[in-house]
Formats: sequence, C-alpha cells, structure tokens
Amino acid sequence: MVGANGTEAAGKFQQTSPGWQIQQVQQRINEFVERLLLGDDSNRDRALDWALPEWLLDGLFWLLVIALVSWAGWQLYKLLSPYLYPAVQRRRSPLPTTTPQPQKLAIVEWLGRSRTAQRQGDYREACRCLYMSMLQHLSDKDLAPQQASRTDGEYLRLVQTLNKPQPYQTLIRTHEQLCFSDAVVSSDTFERCWQAYQEIQP
Repeated sequence: MVGANGTEAAGKFQQTSPGWQIQQVQQRINEFVERLLLGDDSNRDRALDWALPEWLLDGLFWLLVIALVSWAGWQLYKLLSPYLYPAVQRRRSPLPTTTPQPQKLAIVEWLGRSRTAQRQGDYREACRCLYMSMLQHLSDKDLAPQQASRTDGEYLRLVQTLNKPQPYQTLIRTHEQLCFSDAVVSSDTFERCWQAYQEIQP
C-alpha cells in the first residue's frame, strides 16, 4: 500500500534477505554464547561487562556452519554412493574366492611334468612337480592322505615317523623355499630333489 507521499506502508518497506537472516542467526548465537559465558544476571556490574570479539564469534559461526554442511554432505554421500557408483562398488567388493585345489594327477603324470619342465629349464616347476608326486605317493600308500589345508610343516611332522624321512624332508623343505622365496632355482637344486625322489620310490 502506498502512502500519500509515495512511500510504502511501514510494515512492507523492507523484505527479508538471506544475508539479513544469516546476520540474525549470528546475533542469536552471539547472545547465546555470551549468556553461557557470562550468565544471565541482570544485576551484574555493567563496568565488568565484556564481550567476545566480533571476529571470533563470526569465525565460530562459520566453523559450525562448515562442520554441519560437511557432516550432512558425508551422510548424503554414504546414502547415495551405492546408487551413484555401482560399478566401483562391484570392483571393490572381493569376489568369493575358492582356494585352488591341487590337481589330482597320478604319480607318473607328475613325473612327466617334472621332466618336461626340467628340459625347458624351468627348475622351479620341475621341483614343484616332484613335490606333488611325493604327496601323491604318500596319499596312495595311505601314509599321509592329501588335504588341501595341510601345510608343509604338517607334512614334515608326518614323515618323521617313516623309516627314511630324509628324502621326504628334502623335497618338503625345497618346496617351502620355492613358495616363500623368489630365488632362482638352479639345476643343482633340481638334481638334489630328483635324487631324494629316487630314494622314495622303491
């Protein structure tokens, strides 16, 4: 409504703005902090009154605003991330893995693989095949049935009860070294394993 002199009525001349609303919130927070620190004693000596510096109150206000916005953003991210990034989630989640079971081959097949690897100069694989052949031998003779969960240490304990444990121990210890080392396996190592394997077979 416009008055006689062309000005708006007293109730409508100023509308609120976001800046004014923020200033009002800051003022309320300042008053709240002052009441917390100074108490609400209306009879206190006005000479002893003091107030926090305006810059400190402004800083605290903006720090609080940033913390709340960050927290709300993080909550929103956690809530929406499965929908926004499904491919990333699939890549991050590990697929159910099964431990590869050692192949069940006959002793002759393991020996053949060992000889093939030896001819190709892959002494690491040749020694591993001799080890697998030894495990198959132990299983076939019911001396130590093969179990995927059985460790080399367990096999070492089992073969100690045999008449001649040394050749078994040589193959098992060599296998341990192959598993826990990147060292190059020489032809001498293979020959030592082959000799031990010959002592096992009747």
